[in-house]
Amino acid sequence: MQPNQIKNKRILIAPLNWGYGHVARCIAMIRELQANENEVLIAADRAQQKIFSCYFPNITMIDHMGYPFKFSKGGNFSLDLAKGYSKLRRRMEQEKLETELLCKIYNIDITISDHRYGFKTRKSYSIFLTHQLNFPLRWYEKWVQRIHEKLMRQFDEVWVPDFENSELAGELSVNKANLNAEYIGPLSRFSGCQHAQKDKSEVTLIVSGEHVHASQFLDEQLSINQGKKINIILPASFKEGNTSSDFKIIPSENWLLCDEIILNSKKIISRSGYSTLMDLYFLKTPFSITPTSGQREQEYLFAYWSAKINAGVI
Repeated sequence: MQPNQIKNKRILIAPLNWGYGHVARCIAMIRELQANENEVLIAADRAQQKIFSCYFPNITMIDHMGYPFKFSKGGNFSLDLAKGYSKLRRRMEQEKLETELLCKIYNIDITISDHRYGFKTRKSYSIFLTHQLNFPLRWYEKWVQRIHEKLMRQFDEVWVPDFENSELAGELSVNKANLNAEYIGPLSRFSGCQHAQKDKSEVTLIVSGEHVHASQFLDEQLSINQGKKINIILPASFKEGNTSSDFKIIPSENWLLCDEIILNSKKIISRSGYSTLMDLYFLKTPFSITPTSGQREQEYLFAYWSAKINAGVI
């Protein structure tokens, strides 16, 4: 089933709280669902709700706790998962009960989980949204993939924000496990946006991720682009320490302003997260991407997209 085939339903959608890329692609999903006269409700934490309210000021939002997990500096995902597995499992089981209750209270027809394994219910049709049907794991971490596939099979279907040939996510989105998967195409809030007609003269640097990695990325890029006019989109955790007239600081919490800045940029510099790559696919703006050290998904996507760029495919 494709999103445009759903009409006149009450839909409850919940994004994972591990990075704002999940919020970004849900914005595009909600717009498409609303265009088909569906009533969409959002289950999210307060920080996510603040962003959603910029785009959907009148939408119903429900407080919903995130998943307790932290990526370590070493980038060993399987070890991080093993250490936090008991807390994650408890939260997932608790979430199942919460989702059952929410669907009953709000008379929900369909739930859409953006990579939240516990956000499903027997009372409603349950959809799992992810671009990662396959994790980029080492051979001794395959147990993580087996758990991942087992949990995805508990949903009625899986929506993959990519093309059927896995053009954007590569091996990550290939349906190797024969899941009930539907490729719905890339999701971006910039889909259909009109680019500025005036001459674009400035570069935009988007800083994101854990503070230690984000700070390093910022320092590297300021050194590389010294003397150039740059817009810098910074998380709230950063204090404005640079007063150079070359740099214009924009707080990332103001997403509508950030969108305007991005649309008016002649070049984007960012991390290689998948939601960012989907945005770049629609923006058609020259870009430079860098993976966050230790995050294997970003490292894989960086290598995959770099190869496609070198081959002239992107």
